[in-house]
Amino acid sequence: MSAEAKSHLFGLIGNPVAHSLSPFIMNRAFEMHGLDAIYIGFGIKPERLGPSLGGLTAMGVSGFNVTYPYKEEILYHVDAVSAEVEVINAVNTVAFFDDEIQGYNTDAAGTAIALESFTDVALEGSRALIYGIGASARAAAYGLMERGAERVVFVTRSPEKGPMVVEKFQFAFPEQPISIIALGDASSAAARRDAFRDSNIIINATPVGMAGQPGGPLIEDASWIQPEQVFFDFIYHPKQTLFLETARHASARTLGGLALLVSQAVESFRIWTDHGFDIKEMAEAVEEFSRTEPMPGRRIN
Repeated sequence: MSAEAKSHLFGLIGNPVAHSLSPFIMNRAFEMHGLDAIYIGFGIKPERLGPSLGGLTAMGVSGFNVTYPYKEEILYHVDAVSAEVEVINAVNTVAFFDDEIQGYNTDAAGTAIALESFTDVALEGSRALIYGIGASARAAAYGLMERGAERVVFVTRSPEKGPMVVEKFQFAFPEQPISIIALGDASSAAARRDAFRDSNIIINATPVGMAGQPGGPLIEDASWIQPEQVFFDFIYHPKQTLFLETARHASARTLGGLALLVSQAVESFRIWTDHGFDIKEMAEAVEEFSRTEPMPGRRIN
């Protein structure tokens, strides 16, 4: 059926979006449920974000996802936000309800769902180390702490962003410690080693390792890795990153970004339609589709 024949329009806004896998996922889900809807990627230049959002609203869009670089800027264009957004300070899902524009962050729940669905790690009482402190890293921390993580440590090259992040998380989760350690600082090397060894979940929520992106290895010393740890890389292209390969060679368990892609997508889909889908079946379909659709490097949407 053509786009013109669909009565509900959904989409993805970002820059770029041409090679996103989200349209495949969402349109497949709409078809599975027999829903009269279509999902389209809208590549928007930064200087055109405001007018473009006005245009989407005028067109009667029912909802859209938000990817790089607008997850934080979109906060200025919504009327209300969910509880997790108050803490994460980033939106990846927008829904229109009764003329009100509402913002959500499904990367948070998606992180937890991915780990629970594709690994056997217990999130209750877990200890996590997250590389990065951007929108994806903060969403990951929220998702884990909401599921009962004992503590979270951010390792970042931008520790100056830490105090505000820590303040928001401590208010939301007063019994679960959260801290920041600088990456690349020799004086923090021992703290990084100790936090790494004491964590059973290690997450890469940075672009390091993405195809076409510069950056050295995040794991400073492979001897820190323990077989019982789970290493989760949010990057899905390439499928095998240096981060995951290093962990695998040390006999640790690994999880790639495709798991997060489908897990956060099902939460967005549920917000818009009250329906879900089988994330493992969707992951298999996406993997098959992506084998025939080569893509330059992207992070999770």
